[in-house]
Amino acid sequence: SVTGELSTDITFGDATTFTSPYTGLVLSGDGWVVSTNLSDGMVNIEEAKYSWTVVDGMTLTFGSQAEPYGLAWGLHRPSTNWFASTPREHTISNGVGFGLNKWGVDANFFYGGSTEDVLEDSTGVVLEEGSQHWGTRVSYGLSLFGVDSEIGLSLNSSEAQLIDVSSGGSVLGFPYDVSFEYDLAAEDEAGETEASYWLRGSVTPDFAKGAYLLFGYSSEEVLTYGVGYKCSDNMKVITEFTSEDEEGSGITIRASYSF
Repeated sequence: SVTGELSTDITFGDATTFTSPYTGLVLSGDGWVVSTNLSDGMVNIEEAKYSWTVVDGMTLTFGSQAEPYGLAWGLHRPSTNWFASTPREHTISNGVGFGLNKWGVDANFFYGGSTEDVLEDSTGVVLEEGSQHWGTRVSYGLSLFGVDSEIGLSLNSSEAQLIDVSSGGSVLGFPYDVSFEYDLAAEDEAGETEASYWLRGSVTPDFAKGAYLLFGYSSEEVLTYGVGYKCSDNMKVITEFTSEDEEGSGITIRASYSF
């Protein structure tokens, strides 16, 4: 099967800019996935992986794949992000992944890398000089009183300790989704441990006919809020406002189409 996404961002600040944050195709078949995106006129391979189901609920995955770390993976793709911005970068590496999904527990482990530059963001930009490394995320899902929740813990060979929580349900007829990540091992420029977190959520009133409200806050004291509208099953339009930060406040309008 072939799926894809197109997107356009219009940003208003000191100057009005037009960018295409994500244009990509995903090709998938029985046990394999190859995803690509277009950046600066170049076609980049995001994931190129193939899986073997050892037994029911247990899988081995080989090739270029997202590391199991928190909730941010996939949010660079407009179809899986209700916002116009992403809360943090994610990493993709070559290696072997192990997945276990049993009794409400979802456990993923990754080992790989090389002596080359392998840690990249979604556009292929190198984030870190690569080496052999490992990462794992264990989460548990719970459903109570109509609220579906999941809590996860991520660890890796760089001594990261990340807790994440996601929840979705409905309060007084207002469906909502909330996600939260807290990095217990984050350090500032001086090497001192300091809080690093982000919180994001959306509320979709039943009477809004496809419109929804979004809100977010981070440890950098940046407030994000806005309104989105799901025009159809394929297209979304998002207006996102960002409070004052180091780069100044801004307004972004994103239109995205998936197929």
